[in-house]
Amino acid sequence: MYPRTLLALSLTLLAGLTSCDKESFKPTFPTIIKATELVMDKSWKVTAITVKKDTLPAEDIYSAKPTCFQDNLYTFQPNGAFLLDEGPTRCDQAASQTRTGTWAASNGGTTLTATVALAPQPGVDTNIKVGGTIESLSTTRLVLASTDTTAKRITVTRTTLIAQ
Repeated sequence: MYPRTLLALSLTLLAGLTSCDKESFKPTFPTIIKATELVMDKSWKVTAITVKKDTLPAEDIYSAKPTCFQDNLYTFQPNGAFLLDEGPTRCDQAASQTRTGTWAASNGGTTLTATVALAPQPGVDTNIKVGGTIESLSTTRLVLASTDTTAKRITVTRTTLIAQ
């Protein structure tokens, strides 16, 4: 009796498997959104900047920035343009509300570099730079980390931006 039950079960399974054709079985997979697409989807506002030197604890440098910096909005556009909007509080009332620079992704989209040139001043780097390796990215939050090794010292700067 056992062999008959096994045979009946095997035939039932075989019939069930052959009734399913390739056309009716099409698995669906979630769409993978590239990091650059997420970055270009909205404007971003810096909410934290920390600097960690060697083994010392990370130091918050964002809170020391003036309000006119803290309310800036940054937009990464598909054409490689990078927009800086001064927000409600402008650092230089004579300057334009919006400035345009450039941005690019490298290393397979895992590194971002953006620069906006400000009015030149002798002996001063007047570029605003946002960039680093994407440490984490979601639809609402972007964390960039950049590492600098100078004179055998390792400095890691971490910038957190929130989508607006």
